[in-house]
Amino acid sequence: MPKLFVVLVLCFPLFASSLAAKSYIEAAGVKDARAISDVPFTWLGLKLYDAALYTPGGAPFSWQSPLAIELTYARKLPRSKLVNATRDELKRLEGNRADHPAIVAELERCLRDVMRGDRFTAVARTSASVDLFFNGTKACRLTQAGIGKRFLKIWLSDNSRSARASRQLRGL
Repeated sequence: MPKLFVVLVLCFPLFASSLAAKSYIEAAGVKDARAISDVPFTWLGLKLYDAALYTPGGAPFSWQSPLAIELTYARKLPRSKLVNATRDELKRLEGNRADHPAIVAELERCLRDVMRGDRFTAVARTSASVDLFFNGTKACRLTQAGIGKRFLKIWLSDNSRSARASRQLRGL
């Protein structure tokens, strides 16, 4: 019995964290949210974050369904780097678009400096909006045309910085 107690005590924080993530993702519009993948993302050999893709009921990836991507950071990163990297990726994937300055302005307002273990979650239940959460608390909503798919393509597109990790994240 003591061994079982130790296992439960050690595993409960992981289980509780998973339940907490699931509850706010579901509240944001991904019903019966289940992670279908958990993929480490690295840059120059340094792990930046783990990314998990949530779908309704753990269904296979589809742009036609609500989706959530949760990034759990492995290191400290300033807000300015997160904003600039997002801006650069949108520009790289889409070229110059008239609404990029508005997107960047919203990101400036809602992104935060991250420490190891912090989580940013993007929930796109429609193509018209994406809700961003920081450690389970809603930080903002982006509402530019098609922003749900446009924003998530940073991680889910075959043209992402890591096509291999993108395919793994989509469960392919």
